[in-house]
Amino acid sequence: MQVIPIRAAKEGMELAKGAVTEDGKVLCGEGTTLTMAVISRLEKSGVGAITVKGHPVRLPGEKGLKERIKDLEERFLKVKDDPVERALMRLIAEYWVESYSA
Repeated sequence: MQVIPIRAAKEGMELAKGAVTEDGKVLCGEGTTLTMAVISRLEKSGVGAITVKGHPVRLPGEKGLKERIKDLEERFLKVKDDPVERALMRLIAEYWVESYSA
């Protein structure tokens, strides 16, 4: 899953979460495949960002999955012998991998 600005939305992307207005009105449900008409409707309704399946957009300044995992491993170097800390690191990495493909 990835949260992206509505201006980065493209036809064919699929919503991982429903798109809602600021006051909580649901405009499109989870699983909706985006079309230009849907994107335009969301923009006109004031939706600024949406959550889409996978990780289809590389946002400015955003690190890729491999780079994020490398940084994570470096952060956990000092506690590499602690099994609890290693398990935590693995859980974080697994979550990232899953979120990039979900």
